[in-house]
Amino acid sequence: MDFNQRLQDLFDKGINVSRDFLLKAKEKAQDLGEKGLLKLEIKQLEDQASQFIGKLGMEAYNCFSSGKKTLSRNGTVDSIVREIERTRKLIEEKEERLKSL
Repeated sequence: MDFNQRLQDLFDKGINVSRDFLLKAKEKAQDLGEKGLLKLEIKQLEDQASQFIGKLGMEAYNCFSSGKKTLSRNGTVDSIVREIERTRKLIEEKEERLKSL
């Protein structure tokens, strides 16, 4: 297994662990008030966005380290960008809800 594949596997495992953590934390957060729950969800989404940004960085690194001069928005890159945008939108929605409380 080469270096890039190991890094990719680490990012994938990190995202899976994060999802599991999100599920467990959400169950525990039900005991919190609505504000506390929103704050927790925002933090978790920010962590998830950071992981997607790291994954996008890995794609850029793989592209440039292979001698390419530009990064094209292929299927993988496009998928990651969509996930980042979706996550950021969810963060904004939850922050607006939090402000309204």
